[in-house]
Amino acid sequence: MRLRVVVSGACADTAILMSKLRNTSIMRTSLAGVVQRFAQLLSSIITLPVVLHSVGVAGFGVWGAATSLAWLSGLLALGLGGALVTLIPRGLATGQTAENRGYVTASLQVSIALAAALLLDCLMAWLAGVKVPSGPFLVAGVALILNIPLNIHGSLWLSLHKGHMAALWATVQTLLGLAFVLLGAFIGAGVTFMVAAIYGALLLSNAGSLAHVLYLHHHIRPSRQRPPTALRIVLGHSGLLFTLTIAGTCATAFDNVFALVWLSPAAAAQMAVAMRVCITATGMVGAVTQAFWPSFVDAFATNDHAWARRILWLGTAAVVALSVGGSGLLVAFGAPALRWWLHQNLHISAPLLWAMAAWITGLTLTNVPGALLNAALKFKPQIAILSFAAAAGFGLKFLAAHTFGVPGILLVTPALWFAFVAPLYFWMAGRVVT
Repeated sequence: MRLRVVVSGACADTAILMSKLRNTSIMRTSLAGVVQRFAQLLSSIITLPVVLHSVGVAGFGVWGAATSLAWLSGLLALGLGGALVTLIPRGLATGQTAENRGYVTASLQVSIALAAALLLDCLMAWLAGVKVPSGPFLVAGVALILNIPLNIHGSLWLSLHKGHMAALWATVQTLLGLAFVLLGAFIGAGVTFMVAAIYGALLLSNAGSLAHVLYLHHHIRPSRQRPPTALRIVLGHSGLLFTLTIAGTCATAFDNVFALVWLSPAAAAQMAVAMRVCITATGMVGAVTQAFWPSFVDAFATNDHAWARRILWLGTAAVVALSVGGSGLLVAFGAPALRWWLHQNLHISAPLLWAMAAWITGLTLTNVPGALLNAALKFKPQIAILSFAAAAGFGLKFLAAHTFGVPGILLVTPALWFAFVAPLYFWMAGRVVT
């Protein structure tokens, strides 16, 4: 009996310790992520006018288009990073370090092969006489391809419960990009150099981050041989995560195009500003919640469902408080702040500000339950839900555009999230933790 009591007490102490470690990891990663996002925001405030005055309006348009392609870096990773966030914490919790090494090896092999194939395709097209983009867009394309194997660095840090290190390297990228842009302005460089400044900072920081994480954590360094099942497991997880990303992206990615085609160029300009603000705000909240995913994986691997259940609701409460508070500031002060930043009046109306506030609050509402469902490998139900929301949103946005204009288009997505997506996410998450 005494032995049973001692063992029970030791298990309870271990559970408490693991819970504290998860909480510490979440707090540290969240704080570092917010700091990094603010640094990125301040850098953008400086960088945009510097580039505009250096290369002119036409050059600034080319620069903006070429650098906006950077969002493709996550998409080109084909979900490999997300697969590692799902697999490595489980291996750490269960002591399966050999499997973790195999997962990292498989991810790097696939990403290097993909990058090599894309570079070879570009070379063959050029040799065949096919006209390829030159200057800024060539720089952007080559950099994005080279970045494919480097892009897993953030996922590795996050899966090791050290997301604050990924945020640190992202801050290094922001500072490098700002320094290169200021150098370009000082020497009077053209658009191509200004584009290379942004992508050069991306490649240097990601390469440094990947080398850093592999140097410190020898148990995940890639090896010449990998377990035969590692590639199949990684591709299975990454394929589902890639599909999930596409489904979620389709719900919001075409709003600028809809505003341009269905309304007018002026409406498209309003939508562009609104989406930039919304994505920046949700990115801030995403920086706070990114550490929940590997922590939920760890909790499920150790059967600590009580912690997962508690953090699900506490984390959601924190997200709601952040999004509602930020949205309130946006509604109250957004119009004059946007006029000051843009140095012109795009007639951002009160209904549009309220639509932006609803967008931010609605889409961040599923951050924590989404992380929990990812950790529980509930990918297919999420894909079905988001695919339905995207398909329904197309028709509803067409109707709303001709009745309510830009605010109508923007409101459709949060309406679907509040009425359909979020309730189903919370219902599934509740079933998982109980």
